[in-house]
Amino acid sequence: MQRQRSKRVKFSSSDDEYDGYMTYRPLSNLPTPPPSLRSSAAQSPKNPLEDGERLKPRYLGPAIHLVNLIPAAASLATPSVPLVQAILSRANLPLESIALAVCVLDALDNRFALSWRLSCPLTSVPTFPSSSSNKRHTLPSSPREQQLHIDSVYPELIILAALTIAVKFLDDPHSSTRYYCSAWGGDIWSCRQLNVTERCIMENLNYRILPLCEDDLLTDAMVDMQLAVRQGGFYREEKDFRPEASAYLSPADDSGEDDAGDEEEEEREGLYDGRRGRAVVGLGLNLTPAETPRS
Repeated sequence: MQRQRSKRVKFSSSDDEYDGYMTYRPLSNLPTPPPSLRSSAAQSPKNPLEDGERLKPRYLGPAIHLVNLIPAAASLATPSVPLVQAILSRANLPLESIALAVCVLDALDNRFALSWRLSCPLTSVPTFPSSSSNKRHTLPSSPREQQLHIDSVYPELIILAALTIAVKFLDDPHSSTRYYCSAWGGDIWSCRQLNVTERCIMENLNYRILPLCEDDLLTDAMVDMQLAVRQGGFYREEKDFRPEASAYLSPADDSGEDDAGDEEEEEREGLYDGRRGRAVVGLGLNLTPAETPRS
């Protein structure tokens, strides 16, 4: 009985591809794991500052002081002075409202940090499977949501909540939470996150805001905001933050026409010394230099 010859398979590819095809073996019977989350575009952090956004220089001191008042145990993330300055620039708040927010943050005790970390809702970021996952031995996957950690929430949310509380108490503008999150916060935080943070602050203060509106407390807050910009180390970790003038001005603002109005307003509010060597504190009270002792 004559043995039939097996037909030879012809490949149009090169010999290397043929050898690779014949020697290929799957690594295991398990499905191919999904791609790394680090490579997902949804994992890229959102830029908290808008491109070309102009930060008003008169809010630098208040921003530094507000950052220093964020409870250190609230978040492991380092707060950003430019982000807080951007929030203040968008809101364009008077110093009295910012001073009340300073008093609100300064009155928080150690229980607030734990309460906020446990209560603040986390944002779910949807991630979608890439085309590389559509291979053999791979189960079909569906869009999933990745739960973030509390330290991934920008801690400047606490400052935004304090500013919102101060404005609601002093002016009662009847604005919606969506307005504060969008117009002031730049859509970085959700409405639910802002509402929960406000509630944590109010519960920690036992809903007592009126005692923080005393003139002495507000005046001290204004003085501290002015002194914060003149000191070298502002951060909780004593990090130097020395902003350059060009970092807060867009190319269209190099003429300095808008800064004249800011300087006049700051001089009226007592936060601008006019670069004339005049010492100004708080509400514009001139300081008398101490007399040099005679030998």
